[in-house]
Amino acid sequence: MFIITTIGTENATKTVLPFVAAKGAMARGEPMSIFAMQEATRLATQPEEQLEEIKAPGLPTVAEVLAELQENDALDEFIVCEPCATARNITAEDLTEWAELGRSPDLARLTEEYDTTITF
Repeated sequence: MFIITTIGTENATKTVLPFVAAKGAMARGEPMSIFAMQEATRLATQPEEQLEEIKAPGLPTVAEVLAELQENDALDEFIVCEPCATARNITAEDLTEWAELGRSPDLARLTEEYDTTITF
Protein backbone atom coordinates (compact mmCIF):
# COMPACT_ATOMS: atom_id res chain seq x y z
CA MET A 1 0.00 0.00 0.00
CA PHE A 2 1.22 3.47 -0.86
CA ILE A 3 -0.10 6.36 1.23
CA ILE A 4 0.09 10.05 0.36
CA THR A 5 -0.61 12.30 3.32
CA THR A 6 -0.98 16.07 3.45
CA ILE A 7 -2.42 16.62 6.94
CA GLY A 8 -0.22 17.81 9.78
CA THR A 9 -0.74 18.30 13.47
CA GLU A 10 -3.57 20.80 12.96
CA ASN A 11 -6.08 17.93 12.79
CA ALA A 12 -5.25 14.97 15.04
CA THR A 13 -7.95 12.71 13.62
CA LYS A 14 -6.88 13.16 10.03
CA THR A 15 -3.19 13.04 10.98
CA VAL A 16 -3.39 9.59 12.57
CA LEU A 17 -5.54 7.97 9.84
CA PRO A 18 -2.72 7.36 7.33
CA PHE A 19 -0.74 5.62 10.06
CA VAL A 20 -3.74 3.48 11.02
CA ALA A 21 -4.17 2.54 7.34
CA ALA A 22 -0.48 1.62 7.25
CA LYS A 23 -1.01 -0.60 10.29
CA GLY A 24 -3.83 -2.33 8.41
CA ALA A 25 -1.48 -3.03 5.50
CA MET A 26 1.08 -4.39 7.95
CA ALA A 27 -1.53 -6.71 9.50
CA ARG A 28 -2.17 -8.13 6.03
CA GLY A 29 1.55 -8.60 5.40
CA GLU A 30 1.56 -5.97 2.65
CA PRO A 31 4.55 -3.73 2.00
CA MET A 32 3.86 -0.06 2.69
CA SER A 33 5.36 3.40 2.08
CA ILE A 34 4.26 6.93 2.94
CA PHE A 35 4.88 10.16 1.01
CA ALA A 36 4.30 13.27 3.16
CA MET A 37 3.37 16.55 1.48
CA GLN A 38 2.24 20.01 2.61
CA GLU A 39 1.72 20.19 6.41
CA ALA A 40 2.38 16.45 6.83
CA THR A 41 6.06 17.20 6.19
CA ARG A 42 6.24 18.52 9.76
CA LEU A 43 5.48 15.05 11.16
CA ALA A 44 8.96 13.87 10.16
CA THR A 45 10.54 16.60 12.29
CA GLN A 46 8.58 15.90 15.47
CA PRO A 47 10.27 14.27 18.45
CA GLU A 48 8.55 11.10 19.66
CA GLU A 49 7.10 12.96 22.65
CA GLN A 50 5.22 15.29 20.32
CA LEU A 51 4.00 12.42 18.15
CA GLU A 52 2.57 10.92 21.38
CA GLU A 53 0.34 14.00 21.63
CA ILE A 54 -1.30 13.38 18.24
CA LYS A 55 -4.27 11.19 19.10
CA ALA A 56 -7.78 10.87 17.76
CA PRO A 57 -10.67 9.52 19.84
CA GLY A 58 -10.63 5.74 19.83
CA LEU A 59 -7.35 5.50 17.90
CA PRO A 60 -3.72 5.05 18.98
CA THR A 61 -1.26 7.92 18.82
CA VAL A 62 0.91 8.48 15.77
CA ALA A 63 3.94 7.52 17.88
CA GLU A 64 2.37 4.20 18.91
CA VAL A 65 1.51 3.19 15.35
CA LEU A 66 4.85 4.37 14.00
CA ALA A 67 6.71 2.36 16.65
CA GLU A 68 4.73 -0.75 15.75
CA LEU A 69 5.45 -0.27 12.05
CA GLN A 70 9.15 0.12 12.77
CA GLU A 71 9.31 -2.84 15.17
CA ASN A 72 7.80 -5.04 12.47
CA ASP A 73 9.98 -3.56 9.72
CA ALA A 74 6.74 -2.73 7.89
CA LEU A 75 7.48 0.82 6.79
CA ASP A 76 9.48 0.52 3.57
CA GLU A 77 9.88 4.27 3.11
CA PHE A 78 8.69 7.54 4.63
CA ILE A 79 9.50 10.22 2.08
CA VAL A 80 9.04 13.92 2.74
CA CYS A 81 8.32 16.10 -0.28
CA GLU A 82 11.42 18.26 -0.59
CA PRO A 83 9.74 21.33 -2.17
CA CYS A 84 7.01 21.19 0.51
CA ALA A 85 9.66 20.88 3.22
CA THR A 86 11.72 23.73 1.80
CA ALA A 87 8.65 25.97 1.80
CA ARG A 88 8.35 25.24 5.53
CA ASN A 89 12.08 25.77 6.24
CA ILE A 90 12.61 22.04 6.86
CA THR A 91 15.98 20.62 5.81
CA ALA A 92 17.32 17.06 5.67
CA GLU A 93 19.05 17.69 9.00
CA ASP A 94 15.68 18.42 10.62
CA LEU A 95 14.21 15.01 9.71
CA THR A 96 14.01 12.04 12.05
CA GLU A 97 16.00 8.91 11.27
CA TRP A 98 12.98 7.18 9.72
CA ALA A 99 12.34 9.86 7.08
CA GLU A 100 14.11 11.12 3.98
CA LEU A 101 13.59 13.90 1.48
CA GLY A 102 12.22 13.07 -1.96
CA ARG A 103 10.83 14.69 -5.05
CA SER A 104 8.24 14.04 -7.73
CA PRO A 105 10.22 11.16 -9.31
CA ASP A 106 9.95 9.34 -5.95
CA LEU A 107 6.21 9.99 -5.89
CA ALA A 108 5.87 8.60 -9.42
CA ARG A 109 8.05 5.57 -8.58
CA LEU A 110 6.03 4.68 -5.49
CA THR A 111 2.74 5.12 -7.32
CA GLU A 112 3.97 2.65 -9.92
CA GLU A 113 5.43 0.16 -7.40
CA TYR A 114 2.28 -0.32 -5.33
CA ASP A 115 -1.05 -1.82 -6.37
CA THR A 116 -2.99 0.48 -4.03
CA THR A 117 -2.56 4.22 -3.43
CA ILE A 118 -4.53 6.04 -0.73
CA THR A 119 -4.52 9.79 -0.18
CA PHE A 120 -5.28 11.60 3.06
